[in-house]
Order: sequence, then C-alpha cells, then structure tokens
Amino acid sequence: MPRRLHYYAQPFWDHRREPAQKYEFVCAVDAEEGGEILARSADGVLVYQQWADVELELFGEVEVLAQHGNVPRAATGIDPDGRDPWLDDTAYFRIDCSADGDIWTQIDPLATDERDEEAA
Repeated sequence: MPRRLHYYAQPFWDHRREPAQKYEFVCAVDAEEGGEILARSADGVLVYQQWADVELELFGEVEVLAQHGNVPRAATGIDPDGRDPWLDDTAYFRIDCSADGDIWTQIDPLATDERDEEAA
C-alpha cells in the first residue's frame, strides 16, 4: 500500500492505564465528528492525522486535529516535563568568506564583545 494520510480518533478513560483502540476514518471531517461522538462516553478523545505506509510500517509525525476532554499529555506529543530543551538551544555562526572557501565559526550567543557594543 502506498504512503497516504490516515485519520484517527482515539478515546481515553481515566481509570484505564492503556488507551482504547483507535478508530480510523476516511477524512478529517469524519474523524472530527467521530471524535465528538466518542467524547460523549469517554473521558477524553484525541483526533489526529498521520502519514503512513502500513505495509512497510513507516509512520510520520502525528498532527492533532482536535482534542476533547482529558487526554494524556504523552498522547498529544507534548513533553510531560515541560518545553523541549532543544527548542531553547540557540547557536550563532559567523561566516568568513574567502577564496579558499567559507569558514564557519560558532559564536556563544550569550557572550558580548566590543563589536556588539560598538554596533549598538
């Protein structure tokens, strides 16, 4: 089967350790409507889409379409410990162009030097 976009709604109950079986839908609208119906009996429902090639077992990133009620943070792809530290990582580079080629030098973003003060 070729790679295609799949649409799912997955219910959750607070008293269960494992999530319930996910339900697959034909399109995003059907998945969102199905999620609303499932939310009437579940503590929470996550509606999402995902690129996948089921035969090769290749799955892309999950994109959340809707969320109803109490859905575990881990299910939504949110880091339970807070913001991902890689998102806060900043690196600055200075590029020196010459006839021999470009030289990339990493610069500490928190360090200030005389050039920064002069530029201000």
